[in-house]
Amino acid sequence: MVRKLLYREGMMGAGELKYGGSALWRIHAKSNRRKAEAYWLGFLEGVLASESIESLEIASIRAEAEQFLQLFGDDDAADLIQDLDTAYSDYRGEIFGIISGIVDYRLRPFSESSPNDCCNRFFGFCAGIACDNRLKIMEVEKLIDRIDQNAQLLDDARIAALKRVAAKAISDGHLSTEEEEDIGEWIVRLVGDSCADTGLPTYGNTPSIDGVLRDSSMLVFENAGFVVTGNFSMGPRKAIEGWIVERGGVVTRSVSRSTDYLIIAAIASRDWLHSHQGTKIIEALKLREKGGNIHFVEELTLQKALGL
Repeated sequence: MVRKLLYREGMMGAGELKYGGSALWRIHAKSNRRKAEAYWLGFLEGVLASESIESLEIASIRAEAEQFLQLFGDDDAADLIQDLDTAYSDYRGEIFGIISGIVDYRLRPFSESSPNDCCNRFFGFCAGIACDNRLKIMEVEKLIDRIDQNAQLLDDARIAALKRVAAKAISDGHLSTEEEEDIGEWIVRLVGDSCADTGLPTYGNTPSIDGVLRDSSMLVFENAGFVVTGNFSMGPRKAIEGWIVERGGVVTRSVSRSTDYLIIAAIASRDWLHSHQGTKIIEALKLREKGGNIHFVEELTLQKALGL
C-alpha cells in the first residue's frame, strides 16, 4: 500500500508543474495516459492468454484494475471491479467473458503508433501471463508469437534472452517446473515481481536487474559519477543529489561511460519512457552489454550508504 500511494503521488501530485510548467506537464500527462493504456490492454490480453481465468489470478486482476482506476479514473477498470464483486454463477467464466469484452472494445480505437506502444503493451502482456506465478505452454507460445510479430522488441537483450529461454523450454512440447521458473525469472527482469509475490499491482514496478550492488559498504562517493532515476521515498531527487555531492560524488543528468552508479528508486517515475524503465536504465543496460562498468544501486542501498 505504501508503494501504491507513493507512486500515485508521483503520477498526480502537487509537484507535477515543478519541471517545465503546465505545458510540459500536459505533454507528459498525455504520454503517460497512452503508456498506461497500452500496458493495461497488454495485461488483460496476458490474462486471457491461457483461455481461462485461474483462481490465483483474481487478486492480481483486482489489484491492477484498482491501480488504473485510482491513477486515471479508468471506466473499464471501475466496471471490472464491480463485476468481480457481483459475478456469481460461473464466476471465472463470467470474468473471462467480461475481460474479453473490454479487450475487444479497447482494441478497436487502439493502434500501436510507436515502438513505445509496442513495448508497453508487451510488458503488460508479460505481467498478465505471470500474474499468478504460473505459466502454461499456451501462454508461452503466445509470448513467443508476440515477440516474433514485433521484431523491434528484440533490440532489448532481455527480451531476446526471454525468447530463447521460452522457445527452448517448450521445444519438446512439455513445460517443467524448472523451465517455468526460468521463464518467470526473465519476466521479472522486465516487469518486476508479480502481484502474487507482493500483493501490489505490477504497473509502477521497477525491473529486477542482474548484478545490482546491494552491499552499501562497496559504494564509493569520492569522484564517482552518479545518475539517479525514479521517484524516491527517502526524499526529493534534488535533496538526494545534494547528499551525494556533499560526499564527493559527481551527479549528472544522463548516463554515459563516465557513470559509475545508476541509482534506481523503488518506485517507477511517472515520466519514464516505458512502464517499467526509463531511458537512463535502457542506456545503462546497453552500455553494460558493451563492457561498461556501471553499477546499478537500489534506493535502500543508497540510503544505507548515506547513513540516513
